[in-house]
Amino acid sequence: MATISVSAVILRPVEEVFAYMSDARNNPQWQSSGGLVKIQQTPESPVGVGTRIAETRKFMGMTIEDTSEISEFEPNRKLTRVPVSGKSGPIKRGELTFEPVAEGCRVTFNGLVEATGLLSIAEPVLLANMKRSFETSLGEAKAHLESQR
Repeated sequence: MATISVSAVILRPVEEVFAYMSDARNNPQWQSSGGLVKIQQTPESPVGVGTRIAETRKFMGMTIEDTSEISEFEPNRKLTRVPVSGKSGPIKRGELTFEPVAEGCRVTFNGLVEATGLLSIAEPVLLANMKRSFETSLGEAKAHLESQR
């Protein structure tokens, strides 16, 4: 297993950033580079521990269908998702943390990744592609939220 960690400072209050990024229905607005094709959040609201997110993504020529569940939810601080389906993608644990900073909010994504099957052969390439995708997605979230002034 390997880890991926990326962060960005978003020039908006932590409460606003957390509310936007914790609602998976907003993910298509800031995860276009991550190959997100379809997403469903159950229940739609309120978001919290036990909320499930079903996603379909296109990544490196593959279609990945994944259902994850929020296992940790600390408003304005942390959101952790873990897979619940047997056919999950390579991310075994994804955590977003939100930290108030002088400029606004620092968002950090930490992911625990396990490449299995054929992906294990190309793990370094997979990790590099995933890190680049997460960096781009955080940049998209930053651009979207900062344009809402």
